[in-house]
Amino acid sequence: MRISYVIILIGLLIAGCQKSSFTKNGQANDQFFLKSGNIELPITVAGNVDAKKFLVIVHGGPGGNGLDYRDSYAMALAENKCAVVYWDQRFAGNSQGNNGATDISAFRQDIKNILLLLKAQYGQDIQIYLMGHSWGGFLTPYFLVEGNNQSLVKGWIQVDGAHNYRMNDSLTREMLISTGKQEIAAGRRSSDWQPVVDWCMANGFEGNDNAGQLNGYAHKAEEWIPAVTTPSNSTSSGGNNAALLSHWINERASGYLQLDGPAYTTPISDQLHLLKLPTLLLWGQYDFVCPLGLSTDIEKHCASTNLTKIIYEHSGHSPMVNEPVKFWEDVLAWMERN
Repeated sequence: MRISYVIILIGLLIAGCQKSSFTKNGQANDQFFLKSGNIELPITVAGNVDAKKFLVIVHGGPGGNGLDYRDSYAMALAENKCAVVYWDQRFAGNSQGNNGATDISAFRQDIKNILLLLKAQYGQDIQIYLMGHSWGGFLTPYFLVEGNNQSLVKGWIQVDGAHNYRMNDSLTREMLISTGKQEIAAGRRSSDWQPVVDWCMANGFEGNDNAGQLNGYAHKAEEWIPAVTTPSNSTSSGGNNAALLSHWINERASGYLQLDGPAYTTPISDQLHLLKLPTLLLWGQYDFVCPLGLSTDIEKHCASTNLTKIIYEHSGHSPMVNEPVKFWEDVLAWMERN
């Protein structure tokens, strides 16, 4: 009965996919929508399908945009070696539909539906690597620890991810205080750092208001660190970004709906012992948004016997932006080994 159910599900996914043909060899640039529940998710598969290696990016947010990751470096480096799958989550980017489920379990099902569709259309023999960034770094392990979902994936890549929200906010507050004090003592941007340190010392990390303020300070703090670099063309888009109006509406809808609210009561740390896939942890040394301590927690609890960790010394929350060449070289080399 289970086999019949899977066959029926794949059939429904194919029927709900709005594309007549898919690139089976060479360089793909396939763009299509997948209907998942009452939401239509835009998907772009770009790159070398002959390699049989598909890198599925689970973007940040909520309310982010998958194609933000398709800059000139991703196109020149990653897409020559593998097929990269850029997609927009429900209530994000160019996704469509205003009556979709908002529970985080719906995001988990969306990921599964995408992976099943990729295998159905590009071949059951393709190897899928799931890469989560920021909020996507919560969704990715949340998906992988359920049932037999790991059987669909060859490896897990966690990039500055928020797998434990409460721990994340606590670490952000601690890092803002400790780094702020060091910068003030060194006479660097004291007028910027002092209000941040004062606020963090006077307030905790619990609650939506505190979490929002900490997140805002974290993004600002990264800009104040001289060691964090950004090549001038690292954020140049591949020309397929989300429509401005659609992105604007979805970004505000995701905030209004508080899509990531349940993440505070769903710490993935307690379930990481279930995760046994080859694992790659990529972290910016100066990430105040999702501090480096989160990677240490994964190392402590993850059951994988094949775990690699790389720290980017000139990066903040997004090493694919700050150190794009090294980032993609590391990702591709690891995928080749695994």
